[in-house]
Amino acid sequence: MSFAATYGSIGCPEFVARQAWDLDVVAARYDEFIARFTGLRPAAGDETLIAQTLLVHEWRRFPFLDPGLPRELLPAGWTGITAARLFHGRHAEWRPGAQQRWAERAGAATIHDPGDFSVAATEKSPGKGCST
Repeated sequence: MSFAATYGSIGCPEFVARQAWDLDVVAARYDEFIARFTGLRPAAGDETLIAQTLLVHEWRRFPFLDPGLPRELLPAGWTGITAARLFHGRHAEWRPGAQQRWAERAGAATIHDPGDFSVAATEKSPGKGCST
């Protein structure tokens, strides 16, 4: 669901935006994101896969927090822009290594045929070597 409107002539748009959303809380969350991922330099393998997963997991929260206001309604020095650049940069940097590690781990996993489980279950049914 979306809402679209034009602003009337009463009041200041920046003030209305600040009344409608607690932009300080949103900015603080962006600051936490920036602090967490700016200096993070994972080693190859599992560390890159974990870092990429955490990066995406944390980033996916912002659409629920940030109202996506036009720049002219945002406070000066809005850190959401810096956080977005950081996300896209780290995602591009870590993606190849994370995908490679995921493929390695998925390739090492044993895939079982569901029929194997039914056979195993009937072989170990109560009364065949089980004590009650």
